[in-house]
Amino acid sequence: MRQTYRLFGVWRLLAAMLVMAYHFAHSAPNPGPVVEWFEHMLPLLDMFFIMSGFLIFEHYGRMENTGENYIRFLIKRLSRLYPLHLITLSFFVAFAVAVHAGLLHSEGAETRYDLSALPANLLLIQAWGVDSELTFNYVSWSLSAEWFAYLLFPVVLFAFARGRALGLALLVGVIILALEVADHGATDKYDQWFNTKLWAAYRVAEDFSFGAFLCVVTRQLKVPPRCQWLAWGMLGIVFVAMFSDASIFLTLALFGVAIVLAALADRSGKDETAWLEPIMPVATVSFGVYLWHPVIELFAYSLLWKRVIGVDDPAAFWLFMPFPVLVTIVVALVSARRFELPAGKWIETSLTALVQARGRLRSKV
Repeated sequence: MRQTYRLFGVWRLLAAMLVMAYHFAHSAPNPGPVVEWFEHMLPLLDMFFIMSGFLIFEHYGRMENTGENYIRFLIKRLSRLYPLHLITLSFFVAFAVAVHAGLLHSEGAETRYDLSALPANLLLIQAWGVDSELTFNYVSWSLSAEWFAYLLFPVVLFAFARGRALGLALLVGVIILALEVADHGATDKYDQWFNTKLWAAYRVAEDFSFGAFLCVVTRQLKVPPRCQWLAWGMLGIVFVAMFSDASIFLTLALFGVAIVLAALADRSGKDETAWLEPIMPVATVSFGVYLWHPVIELFAYSLLWKRVIGVDDPAAFWLFMPFPVLVTIVVALVSARRFELPAGKWIETSLTALVQARGRLRSKV
């Protein structure tokens, strides 16, 4: 039976909600101050990927590092990611077609809605440094980066097999060193490896490997008293660090401590986090909230707020915000159940059958 990590789910939901509010706030009258306030919390994105590395290693870390297992692993992960990516991308492709056909106007016609960037988005390589702009569903860089981390999973398994926790720590160190060398001399904030989205695949490789390392460390620790509240307290310290503009290394280290404490709290066997159970149905679709909110933003702000309502009143803007937030959550819940789950099962079944058929054909030859 798989371990349930309620704190992970709730923290990821919190991060998704804050990122959603950050993006919605760009449409506010005089958005500068509030957008700058939200930008202090952008390292929360790293928390997503560190937790992802932790959970993937928890579930697959004992997998034998063979080609057959690797293919099976990739099929399972692709069937989990791709339906959500495809359905959210389709809205932006439809909008781009309408823009290029002259039916709608957008200042991003030649950038965000550049149809030549569509193949990279379909192949999930848009965050590998192949584009100069975030295109279509701009937050899907995270899916591209996550997919890159999955492709590198055999390297994580190899590092663990060779050196256990020390091997994973060495892998994290090597990736960080390479990233530091790669962005040496960068002057723009978003050219730095810990902020970049266009090259985010390599940043996420570090986060993912760090999460695997934390998973191994957690297995070796005893659960301290009141662990859940220690975890919440450490998360609070992380927020203090972010708003103090602490170095990325300190922030990531604090995230690491918070994540280990959160994992220990849920592994204690005392059901300390049972009070969070009512939130879990929404927490389980936190990534859906993250991927769907730009779609809702397109309709709620780019179309409805700016072109229909047209009110330049800060109070009205913030009173309006709960509406697209609620719609995003509902859409994410419906999408997960009605589309992503059946579509994911179909992709997994189809790709598995294709691989098995090719295997039988190869054995005959």
